[in-house]
Amino acid sequence: MWIIILFIIILIVYFGICGYAALTFTKVDDHPQFTDDPGTFGLDFETVCFRSRMDHLQIAGWFIPNRGAERVMILVHGRDASKQNAISGKFPRLAAELHGAGLAVLMIDLRGHGESEGKRYTFGVHERRDVLGAVDFLLEQGFMPGKIGVLGISLGGAAVIGAAVEEEAIGVVVVDSIFADIKMLVQPKWKVESGLPLFFLPGVFLMWQLLFGFDLRKVKPVEELAQIPPRPMLVLHSQVDEKVDVAHAHVIKKAVPEVELVIFEDCNHAELYRDSPEDYLAVVIPFLREKWGN
Repeated sequence: MWIIILFIIILIVYFGICGYAALTFTKVDDHPQFTDDPGTFGLDFETVCFRSRMDHLQIAGWFIPNRGAERVMILVHGRDASKQNAISGKFPRLAAELHGAGLAVLMIDLRGHGESEGKRYTFGVHERRDVLGAVDFLLEQGFMPGKIGVLGISLGGAAVIGAAVEEEAIGVVVVDSIFADIKMLVQPKWKVESGLPLFFLPGVFLMWQLLFGFDLRKVKPVEELAQIPPRPMLVLHSQVDEKVDVAHAHVIKKAVPEVELVIFEDCNHAELYRDSPEDYLAVVIPFLREKWGN
């Protein structure tokens, strides 16, 4: 009897720790605040709100129209950032550069970030609904299917990949600092980042599924990317990315040869444009023009 009681107590403690870790895993942390917006670069922009597809959360955005432009890019930040604060505050500048290249731009706050509703993140599984809501908004503005592009950074990359799989109106996909497979991302760093032994990880995955309704182990952007061709895809990564090893980019290229892969030499995770702005634009803008059209 005492053995059974001890076993039950151990299970309660184990899954209690796993549940707490799963909840902590989804928490959106604070991000340094910056002040630039599209107006800083002389652009007229509109503060807009729309609903995410399926679960109808209110998503905030900045829409930067471009007179006569037929094509529009949705810009999606990474974890613990926002439309204003991503890339160490350089996100609005990137939007201005794309606008200068002849594109309209929609910058959004993912759920739980910036001014959007929500409290947690889900490695792109639910965030894709925010991107799909942005697509719906742009279709209502008169943009035609195929003329809507997406650029996502890290978590935002997973979100735009998932959205492109579900929505053929997305005509081009650019992802920056994206992971290929969640297990490949989490497992090597689990002990250091969580402070827990590796044997807790299966329990965390189980509790995640119970709490959030999907199996985190099945989050594999590399498999979803394979469903996007023949639409053009560009993958950007840093050789020295400290959070998502460059091996993820090579796994993607091997699995999906259709992607165009560009490796930057000395940039921090999700900071490629901040650390190498000229090289970044020299890759992204010609890619959009040549593969997607002017």
